[in-house]
Amino acid sequence: MTNLPESRLAASFWIALAIALVSYHLALVFSGLVPNLISRPLHMAFILPFALVFDAQTPLRRITGSILAALGIAAALWVAFNSDALGDQYGFIESNFQLAVAVTLLLVVLETARRVIGWPLPLVAAIALLYGLFGQHIPGEFGHSGTPIESYFGTLTIAEGGIWGTLTGVSVSVVAIFVIFGAVLNAGEAGQGFMNVAAAAAGRLKGGAAKVSVLSSALFGSISGSASANVASTGAITLPAMTKLGYPKRLAAAVEAVASSGGQIMPPLMGAGAFVMVELTGVPYTGIMAAAALPAVLYFVAVWVGINAYAQRFALKGIAEADRPTLRDVVVTSLFFLVPFSVLLWGMFVAQFTPEYAAAMAILAAALLLFFNARLTFEPRQIATRIASAVLNAARQVALIASIILCASVIIGVLSITGLGVKITSLILAGSGGFFGRPCCSRRLPASSWAWKCPPRRPM
Repeated sequence: MTNLPESRLAASFWIALAIALVSYHLALVFSGLVPNLISRPLHMAFILPFALVFDAQTPLRRITGSILAALGIAAALWVAFNSDALGDQYGFIESNFQLAVAVTLLLVVLETARRVIGWPLPLVAAIALLYGLFGQHIPGEFGHSGTPIESYFGTLTIAEGGIWGTLTGVSVSVVAIFVIFGAVLNAGEAGQGFMNVAAAAAGRLKGGAAKVSVLSSALFGSISGSASANVASTGAITLPAMTKLGYPKRLAAAVEAVASSGGQIMPPLMGAGAFVMVELTGVPYTGIMAAAALPAVLYFVAVWVGINAYAQRFALKGIAEADRPTLRDVVVTSLFFLVPFSVLLWGMFVAQFTPEYAAAMAILAAALLLFFNARLTFEPRQIATRIASAVLNAARQVALIASIILCASVIIGVLSITGLGVKITSLILAGSGGFFGRPCCSRRLPASSWAWKCPPRRPM
């Protein structure tokens, strides 16, 4: 091993770390209950290298990212290894060392989110932290009575009221599993299967290349939940196909961007917002999926109608028959996504397993299919490449979403500690005059019980 080139050693390290991340999250599903102050800090420790170092573009970012990742991992592991003792402190910091750990965790979370998604969310989280520290000096209703520093930072970092809160729990138990599922599917023939099904269904129509982009983006979006990943995967095929047929480049780019954006709301795997909704509304993930299904379909129908109108006006060509997949290719490659999807849906709706347990079973089914290709042959080198691609893409996507969720958890923790969330809700209710809506179609309650009367009914 010592004779390997540095780049190969680095690749082996990242693949091993990604395998550990994927194995850890699958183990959490199958192993039963793990204390939150162990599973959630370990989740953060796993994602930091991929969020801060893996995609660093410059040596400076790589060095600073490595330092931040090391500090964050050390702090998170300290919380996990001392979870029993910290549980007895009830969110109250007892030493300067613990205060340093708390500040380190918060700074690393903010900087990680900034590097991953930019300034807006970390800036809001920083303002929220400052509000919690100095909000007692704000006069009027939006001030608060103040919280001791030890209790404030302790609740956010060594208890389950901040970055280890329920929102992070959703990232650990649900988001990570579904993201891994999408990455494993995409590493095999499922992505090509989506393209073949779309090409066979719409390739011959007017504007066929654009309609293939819509269908393939909808199908691929159901396993990625990411607009950028959707564009990178389907766009690599559909964009050259559209420009080759003479479609305007602006149209080709617009079609792919719009269609890929809709993939974020296509069940079963949607964007991070869907998992946040699960936590904040208390609605099971299957309910969120059912609610999103019709709007997602209508979204793509609207895009399809727009493309069809454009194709009628400008006579956009379909895909030539020679370039369309054969029936055998469509049937064989479609099995690579139909089998895991069938396992997922059976687990959730027939066997009544939890969504994460059903997704874990589907991951195992999809992983077995990585050992075969569209020619149904067994090629060890190709299998190794697919496994590496699956775990690395899974780790990157899990790190991206977890960075966002950890930062959002800081904001939610401050809102809970200071009571600002309740105050904002009260302000909204006060602005509405206490009016939630009135049953104008109902005469069960007297009109005098409402702030203003229903309009009189017209005579029949």
